[in-house]
This record gives sequence, structure tokens and C-alpha cells, in this order.
Amino acid sequence: AAGTDAPRRLGLSWFNIVLFVGPAVILYTVFVVVPSLKSFVWSVNRWDGLTPMQYVGLQQFARMLFESDGFWIALRNNLYLMFVIPACVLPLSLFLATCISRNLWGSKVFRIVFFFPNILGSVAATLLWMQLYEPSGGPINRLLTAIGLDYFKGYAWTSQEHLYTALIPMSIWGACGFNMLLFLAAMESIPQSLYEAADLDGASAFRQFWTITLPLIWDVLSIAIVFMVIGGMKAFEVIWLFTNQRPVTEVHVVGTLMVQDMFTEYKVGEATAIAVLLFLMVFFGTAATLRLMRRETVEY
Repeated sequence: AAGTDAPRRLGLSWFNIVLFVGPAVILYTVFVVVPSLKSFVWSVNRWDGLTPMQYVGLQQFARMLFESDGFWIALRNNLYLMFVIPACVLPLSLFLATCISRNLWGSKVFRIVFFFPNILGSVAATLLWMQLYEPSGGPINRLLTAIGLDYFKGYAWTSQEHLYTALIPMSIWGACGFNMLLFLAAMESIPQSLYEAADLDGASAFRQFWTITLPLIWDVLSIAIVFMVIGGMKAFEVIWLFTNQRPVTEVHVVGTLMVQDMFTEYKVGEATAIAVLLFLMVFFGTAATLRLMRRETVEY
């Protein structure tokens, strides 16, 4: 209309852009980009951190992939954390989020109990579970023996044979809360009119979840799966602490194998080669997961 001012686009000069973005770019480059590029250089050299580097090309990668049983054992343990743990955590998180979104009895308690571990750090939570899993006098073994399961008297949860089984309840307790709130936030954004229409059509609660809830939160579910895949590949603290910083071959993950090579055996070149392989596995694993989870967006 006449007499009205057209909306003006506010812009920033190049000086202001550099002023605001520049410090972050410099810090990220110095502490992330440059060390990452150096790790690629170190990975093709045999080096102990003190003596001069010796260029060996892809020899260290070939040795790990084709000659090292320890690397494949560590990778197998990472794959266990990538697939078994999410298979336990995600369905329970979806179930709890659905219960809370429907205001079932006890839903407020679920919010508190399952989100509490996210207040603790991963190290503090691991130390707590080490006390719970104590073979002689630990609360878990005492509870199980009190209900008549004498098999668990003195049961060594964190031993080499049972360590990865012991991670399942710990991971459920630690990861369900975050994923539950993630799914709950997505569910609460779904219009209630869709559920009301489904009720009028006689759809059961399960049918409503399968045809309304799940398709509309699919993008959030994909993100949660990607987070758990990345977490499974980058696992370190739990295994390192449960094994008292001395993991044996059968319980290693790629992260602990890398740290042991770097700081115990002083194989800096080999450790950075493991780090490069870990980066590539996380990158391509994330890309493959996103590709598999891709589907047409459902609009409402």
C-alpha cells in the first residue's frame, strides 16, 4: 500500500561476520581440524612419540585389518554395543514415552527415575554400577539371593565372561531417560485430533501407535538410532573403568585398544591408525544408518 515502508533485510558486513564467527573458526581449526589432519599423517608412520618417524604407508592399516585378531575382537564388541544395546533401549524408551503421553498412572515417576542418570556423568554412573555389581555384598547380588536365586551369590558381573551382559541393564538405566524424553517431545507435537479421529474409527491403542505415532516421530527415531550407533562405536569410559584400566583382549573395544596402544605400549602411529579407522567407521556407519532409516516425510 502507498505510504508504507517495504520490509528491509538486515545484513551484516564482512567485518562483523569475521568478528563474530572468526574466533570460533580459529579455535575449531586449532583444536579439531589441525589435530585431525595430523592424525592422518601419523597413521602412515611408525612412531613411538620420541624417536624420528618412519614412513610405512598403509602397512599399519593392513596389519590391523588382516593380521590382528585383537582389532577384530574389539570391533565385534563395538558391534555388540551398536546393535544389542539399542535393541533393548529403544523399544523400552518408546513404550515409556507412549505411556507418559497417554497420562497413565505413574508417568511422573517414570520421568524422574529414568531421567535421573542423565544428571550424572558417565564416569560417576559407571562407578555407581561398579558398587552395585560388587560380587560380595553388592546390592544386586544380595537382592537376587534374597529372592532365592542362589546362583548369583558371589556372581562376578564385571568379569571377562559376563561384562557385556552386565552392560545391558546399566545401558537401559542410563539411556532410556534421554531417549524417552526425545520421543515424548515428538509425540506431544502430534495433534490430538488425529487420535480422536482414530478413536471414533475404533482403532486400538496399538493400532494408533503403529499408524499414527510411529510414522510421525520417525525422524526423531532415526536421530536416536544414529546417536546410539555413534555411542556404540565411541564406547570407552565404561569398559576402561570396569576393567580397572587394564582390559584384556576379549573385552577390548576399539577406543580402549587405541588408548592402550598410545599410552601403554607407546605405539603412537598404530594408535592414530586405529583412530582413523574409528573415524571412518563412525562416518560411514552414521551415513548408512541415515540411508536405511530414510523414508518419505509424513505431513499432517
